[in-house]
Amino acid sequence: MRTFAIVNRKGGVGKTTTAVNLAYVLATSCRKRVLLIDADGQGNATSILLPSREYGGLGALLRGYAMCYAEVTEHTDVPGLDVLPASEDLWAVDLEAVVADGHRSFRAIRDLRDAVEEDDAYDILVIDCPPNLSTACVSAILASDSVIIPVLSDVCSTVGVADLVKQIDDLRDMNPGLRVSGVLFNQWHRAPVVDDAMTTLREECPVPIFQTVIRRTDKVPESGWAGRAVQAWSPWCSAARDYRAWVAELLAKEGIPCEQS
Repeated sequence: MRTFAIVNRKGGVGKTTTAVNLAYVLATSCRKRVLLIDADGQGNATSILLPSREYGGLGALLRGYAMCYAEVTEHTDVPGLDVLPASEDLWAVDLEAVVADGHRSFRAIRDLRDAVEEDDAYDILVIDCPPNLSTACVSAILASDSVIIPVLSDVCSTVGVADLVKQIDDLRDMNPGLRVSGVLFNQWHRAPVVDDAMTTLREECPVPIFQTVIRRTDKVPESGWAGRAVQAWSPWCSAARDYRAWVAELLAKEGIPCEQS
């Protein structure tokens, strides 16, 4: 079983879109059994893939209220794709970690991963992380094999990658197998500033950069408003096709077979 964390401390770079489309393509095109863990308190991945209501979700797991992943996971209408939803109390986990058993919170997703692997319940876990190194984000990174870093072409995205990689390196003592699979450019479009940003990052980035880029299209925000993955909302738009190409690149790089549907 493999676990991918989608991480960037900067908001608005496409983490949720990347996580949802990665999980969706793995489940539909590759026939993998996928669990998407929504570790972001905003719950955007949850709202895209699940009906609107309150969930115990990840907060219950991190706080020790749920002892089994089956208690907090939800089926979606996509065969092979389940979600461990975000919950409104995720903000409280950081406060409790300061005064209570913080080590339990940091171990929670790793313990879930181990239980899932022991039960052979899923093939791949995809974790949508919040735009900060919160308890939920650190717990996600410590449970992961690989980190994927989505970026835009602005200066904050490109400059911040090296700092993020350093922070991920600092966590490797607790997860020796952890590595950054690569940086993924989102919302690519033809413009000199975009080309300059890509050139700079490819020259200076301390980790690999995926060859596939995700093109900018209005279909992505449209799909968010519609509460659908862009793969379901507009499967032949540029971004949907790019995400499928990127997943193929990722799986080839990671040595994961894809059973084409």
